[in-house]
Amino acid sequence: MTFPQRRYLHQLFNAEQCQAYIHTLRWKDRPLDCPRCQSQDVGPWGAYHYRPGCKRYRCKGCRRTFNDLTQTLLSHSQRSLAHWILTTFLLCLSCSSRRIARELGVHVRTSYRWCWRLRNAALSYTYCISSFDPDCIS
Repeated sequence: MTFPQRRYLHQLFNAEQCQAYIHTLRWKDRPLDCPRCQSQDVGPWGAYHYRPGCKRYRCKGCRRTFNDLTQTLLSHSQRSLAHWILTTFLLCLSCSSRRIARELGVHVRTSYRWCWRLRNAALSYTYCISSFDPDCIS
């Protein structure tokens, strides 16, 4: 990938677009509910200053806050969603972890760890689908 293509790819994934995409993926077929108590009595509760575009919600049942990434693979990541979405995109193009590290400007070990986590998540998701376990997928 040449430098102008890489720059265009990074501009394509800004924080707000990535957050909107994650929100759509997580809540597309069902109403917003609390991941802890499954209550649908949920309201907006501000935003995070360190994660732009990430909306915060508060459950009125258990009074705990959550966001679109709570109890997901990306919940405690300190990197931006753009990094994760680009990593997933490049991994789907069969790029190696070294190539992904070069494209994203991260260390090779970091890239390897991300690819490992994404592959394991995909395998466990495939296993849940093939075993028809309804509790596996939330």
